Amino acid sequence: MSNTQRLPLKPLAMAITLAAGTYATTSFAQEAPSEGGTKRLEEVLVTAQKRIESIQDVPLSVTAVSGDKLNDSGIENIEDLTVMLPNIHFTETGISTQVRVRGVGSDNSQGFEQSVGMYVDGIYYGRAQLFRSPMMDMQRAELLRGPQSTLFGKNSIAGALNLTTARPTEELEGRLSISHGFEFNQQEINGVISGPITDEVRGRIAVRTYEEDGYMTNNFTGEDHPSSDEASVRVSLEWSATDNLNLFMKAQHDSFDVKGRAIEMTLDVPLTPGAPTYSDSLQNANQQGFDANLDFRRDANPGEFSNNEVNNFTLIADYDWNDYTVTAVTGFLSYDYAEKCDCDFVAAKILDLDLEETYDQFSQEIRIASPLGEKVEWLAGAFYQSYDQTFGDYLSMAPDNLLVNLRPILNTISNTAIDRDFSQTSTASALFGRATINLSDNWHLTVGGRISTETKEAHKEINIRDLETNEIQADPLIAYIYSNVFLLETDQLTYGLNGDGDFVPLYNTGHNVDGKRKDTTFSPLINLQYDINADMMTYVSFTQGSKAGGFDPRSNSVGSFASTTPLEEPNSSLFFEFEEESAKAFEWGLKSTIADGQGELNLALYRTEYDDLQSSQFDGGVGFNVGNVKDTLVQGIEVDGRWLLVEGLTLSYGASFLDFEYKDFKNGNCFASQEKDGIDLDGDGDKDTCDYTGKRGVYTPELTFNTSLDAFFSINSKLSFVGAIDWQHISSHQVHVNLDPMGEIDAYNVVTARAGVEADNWSVALLAKNLLDEKIVSYSANAPLSDTSFGTNTYYSFVRRPQTVSLEATIKF
Repeated sequence: MSNTQRLPLKPLAMAITLAAGTYATTSFAQEAPSEGGTKRLEEVLVTAQKRIESIQDVPLSVTAVSGDKLNDSGIENIEDLTVMLPNIHFTETGISTQVRVRGVGSDNSQGFEQSVGMYVDGIYYGRAQLFRSPMMDMQRAELLRGPQSTLFGKNSIAGALNLTTARPTEELEGRLSISHGFEFNQQEINGVISGPITDEVRGRIAVRTYEEDGYMTNNFTGEDHPSSDEASVRVSLEWSATDNLNLFMKAQHDSFDVKGRAIEMTLDVPLTPGAPTYSDSLQNANQQGFDANLDFRRDANPGEFSNNEVNNFTLIADYDWNDYTVTAVTGFLSYDYAEKCDCDFVAAKILDLDLEETYDQFSQEIRIASPLGEKVEWLAGAFYQSYDQTFGDYLSMAPDNLLVNLRPILNTISNTAIDRDFSQTSTASALFGRATINLSDNWHLTVGGRISTETKEAHKEINIRDLETNEIQADPLIAYIYSNVFLLETDQLTYGLNGDGDFVPLYNTGHNVDGKRKDTTFSPLINLQYDINADMMTYVSFTQGSKAGGFDPRSNSVGSFASTTPLEEPNSSLFFEFEEESAKAFEWGLKSTIADGQGELNLALYRTEYDDLQSSQFDGGVGFNVGNVKDTLVQGIEVDGRWLLVEGLTLSYGASFLDFEYKDFKNGNCFASQEKDGIDLDGDGDKDTCDYTGKRGVYTPELTFNTSLDAFFSINSKLSFVGAIDWQHISSHQVHVNLDPMGEIDAYNVVTARAGVEADNWSVALLAKNLLDEKIVSYSANAPLSDTSFGTNTYYSFVRRPQTVSLEATIKF
């Protein structure tokens, strides 16, 4: 069944451009005649295994979306893209971004590598904030499910999102699209010009701007949130330097700024029956209350923002050496962002948090690929990456803070602030390779492996500062209040009270710690493929994956996940450092082309066992604690395919069943009012955590369905009708970070529809997203201090955009 191709370098861009016209699993399909003269589905080409090959020949669970489909569907970012892909989830949170595949991803921590690795033109985009980057002028998006350690490596233990930007073209061409959204004044402009500069050099420039007023109303200020202002520019050059050497260079700058947040309160109940709600307590203090209805209305103080800048330079060199291809991929990636969060998520002044992060990364990969069609086909390479990261936040307690006014003892911390500083450096290197042994015309055995080493060094300190002078405050009472009310322990010693009511330090050390760790792992792969006939193959595979351990910038407690006694210096490896996670994955699959090429049916059964899965959970105060889940089991079934119903009408479909279970997770953070039944951290005989063994994780729906119907019909000799309907169904699942049973949401459906007409050089279309106007909560957590200071179980939730309708006009040449 193998149709893997070896392409000369000069026609490479043209071949990839042809591949961009196809789409698999929720796809737009081209048509091609079969030998009998009937129409058949066009072959879909992907680079999931670092070679250009048919998606039907790739022995793993993979989905591809073409650049045309991305443009036609108005895909603006990764969140939009997930609607078209089965078994992937995206959400923003108050302080981070999460992406999960098959229920596995990275939680709220700036110290995490991402379990779902994102690669853009071969460059690893491994930080959470980068998943918020806009998308424009794409050639293809591929989702690879399951551990992808051998070829992609670098922590892609849940899967990989492999994105390819559009390349310069041999012929001069251009496109200008203008879109207007009616509901929230969305304005988007996309422009592209591409073509030859000389006989050997081709260029491409892509520009995108986007503005939106926002789809939530802030009752307190009257503003619409979140309002967006985005701008991106990309310059690409491709140089056929010789018959054997091809160079691709790309420079891109993205800025995306947001005012306000898509957050509203969705639950507010007292922990004690008959007691006031959180909203009642605010109103009793002459503050504005809130309703906990899901109605796209929020109550927040003015001044929230998130300003982001991303820069990337990529150089890819392909050299034909006899029948071998040597590829070098060099990348420079940096970003910085500044945010202000009204992190109490109410109109009263309680928690104002300023966050900043900078990140600078360099990476280099070199690989060599053998000729195809030999008895043994192999690929081998080496990888190196380094980065520097700094992160900080500043929590201020101004004199007009509501808590200061409600509780007189808190006057002591008036006009103070908590200053967090975290820095981290990393160097990683790897050797990898894989070889396919063609045992016969039908049997193919692939073996591979990757040996990786990563070294990290980190520093974190948390200080109490005077809000006006910025000087450190060492008053024991201030430190005592922060540790007991906010669960915040600082470099100023953490104090408790002895039997005489005197302050006694709990530890000999403050929250000022350094750490260094080194992880070395080997990730093997074995895959056996059998070609049943020219149109059907089956495979079975085993692979191991790993994700590097690291350091926790978000924990606020010196004793988090540590077993300590008074006056004992905590072990930094227990409260600052978290361990690497690892996975063993088994998969059986079937890929088939049926009905004389008019249909495809693919099936995958998988089972993945995770050890020490990294988890970050809300501590009930103002922080998140990172720990490791001892054992987790993820297994399920995935089905996808396409069917050419009639000429010009293609059905694409995908479905997944997911079984997720924590097999051993006794050190979970408890939700509000939950009885602690986990483990004793401090040796005092009382349970300090909650046992989630046997439970499903967050964002693990049992059933997911994706279906697309794409239509293309001629109206007359000059005009054609183009339309599409994309439908996604997600079954009920948990969205509360601490697995509160009240955080489970009902099943929902997301429908996107497009209808328009096009000619050779222009098109006009209407695009509707979330056509059914579903109210979708993508993330929930307890409002900070709601249970500890107000005695309530109160949720803040991120809510996705309601129904939108936009008109798009495009001219092409």
